[in-house]
Amino acid sequence: MTIFKYILRDTGRLLFRHWFLGILTLVTAAVMMWILGLTTLFSMNVQNLLLKLESELVVQAYVKRGSEVSAAAERIRTLPSVASLKALSPEETLAKLQARMGSQARALDLIGENPMPWNFEVRVKSASQVVHLVRSLMAMEEIEDVVYAGMVVERVAAISRVASEAAMAMFILAILITSLVVYNTIHISLYSRREEIAIMFLVGATRGYISTPFVLEGTFLALLGSLIAVGGITSAYFPGIRLLQENLPFLSLVEDPGTIVQFGVLLIGFGATLGWVCSYIVVTRFMNSATRPL
Repeated sequence: MTIFKYILRDTGRLLFRHWFLGILTLVTAAVMMWILGLTTLFSMNVQNLLLKLESELVVQAYVKRGSEVSAAAERIRTLPSVASLKALSPEETLAKLQARMGSQARALDLIGENPMPWNFEVRVKSASQVVHLVRSLMAMEEIEDVVYAGMVVERVAAISRVASEAAMAMFILAILITSLVVYNTIHISLYSRREEIAIMFLVGATRGYISTPFVLEGTFLALLGSLIAVGGITSAYFPGIRLLQENLPFLSLVEDPGTIVQFGVLLIGFGATLGWVCSYIVVTRFMNSATRPL
């Protein structure tokens, strides 16, 4: 308990005695975590927008006359790629067609009897599953025809695939850059105190007693920097998305407060962990080089 008290005392001394290096490390950690947070939020919103776009893809399946509609609906719902299904009666289908045709809808009155069959609006879970779903629907006895926007589906699937890969690459790159910058900043801070460490070795301090305050200092500064970054991100994010949705209402953005809170907690935890790992690696390497025989 006494040793732990002395370690905390030495950690406080490091923070206040070398306040300029502490501020430098703090600002660097805050800026890098802010960039990492913005990059992650951008990737999350791109993914959310693509998922919304994919959920709007509709496959229209027309039922053969005389077939059992409810049985066909149950069979379609069991398909793994189906997200939702809506059955439309001939009357509902004709009404939708008239609404789309507008002033030209009077031409449908010349047909006489309603020619529209029962049909299903099938929404898929992913754009990449549309082609497989269409093949499954065409293989069903109750289905007479299937209509879908093939070119649009292919483009949405391609965009979704490229966007997912780009978002993952951006996320990994941001983590690597953040880790490298934080590591180098802590390394500079530790190297500037090499004389203090040498004196502590000379008076008989153990490796653990010497290294622990530096690890705690790096962890604390990275944690504090993450808190500052999360505070800045959350204070600007919600007003920003409200402004975007007022001007671009068709955008589907991540606006659930619970999701943003979870994201903030994960970012803070990641920052503290990153600070601990970088500090531990830097201190361990420095101790090994300092104790290496000449």
